[in-house]
Amino acid sequence: MRIRSIKPEFWRSDDVDALDWHTRLLFIGLWSYVDDNGVGRDRVSDIVADLFAGDLSGDPPETLRRVSEGLEALSRGGQIVRYVADGRALLFVVGWDRHQQISHPNKERYRRPTREDATIREPLPNSSGESLETLPTGAGEQGNRGTEEKNPHKPPRKAADPAKRQRIEDAFNEFWKLYPKKINKRTSHAKWGTAAKTTDPQVMLDGLTRYIEWWARKRTETQFIPHPDVWINRRKWEDELDTGNGHEPAVLPEHEPDPFNAWMFE
Repeated sequence: MRIRSIKPEFWRSDDVDALDWHTRLLFIGLWSYVDDNGVGRDRVSDIVADLFAGDLSGDPPETLRRVSEGLEALSRGGQIVRYVADGRALLFVVGWDRHQQISHPNKERYRRPTREDATIREPLPNSSGESLETLPTGAGEQGNRGTEEKNPHKPPRKAADPAKRQRIEDAFNEFWKLYPKKINKRTSHAKWGTAAKTTDPQVMLDGLTRYIEWWARKRTETQFIPHPDVWINRRKWEDELDTGNGHEPAVLPEHEPDPFNAWMFE
């Protein structure tokens, strides 16, 4: 583990603001995890052991899930690059030289993803949090293309249905038009696409309609309405809201307790 610096502008970055709190903490932790060249092994078990050993002993499945999903979020957001080089799964912190000034850097252990023989791993579209430990070497858009060419007996992947894709896109546009708080559109769009793989977009829109009516009855100010990407990520369309019979949530959605940082309020 290494000592790193963090600049004040980190907290005002739009890209960082689009990440949830857990992913921001993971991102900062990666700075100490990687070597002085900004590169480290892309192995979830190593990252968890270095950064979240206490959480791992308390709840191994949840800790591994959070870190896996956080790495995917950082990859989608462009904060890290995940790739395969020299037979190793690696990750590189983007903008390393710009944000970290290393006075006496140690000799690099792993090379950066700058050579042509490095295979970049594209982020998983379904945000499943699956890591390179569970994928074949070179998995991702480029790696899969080569694998299909080498394995003619493997059935081709089913092409995406253009009509379904357009329906999902139209539903998101309707969601964005209706949602009272316009922030983090790119992240919201990605999370909407992920959720729509397992949930009918119309169900999600119906849930938003109920929430809009509920916020109106509660006279909820916009500042207390969660960001749209948070609303999607927490699958809020599944909530049972007050129907006027006196039974309603005890707190507003953005105040839901989070076990990960509950200790802050003890």
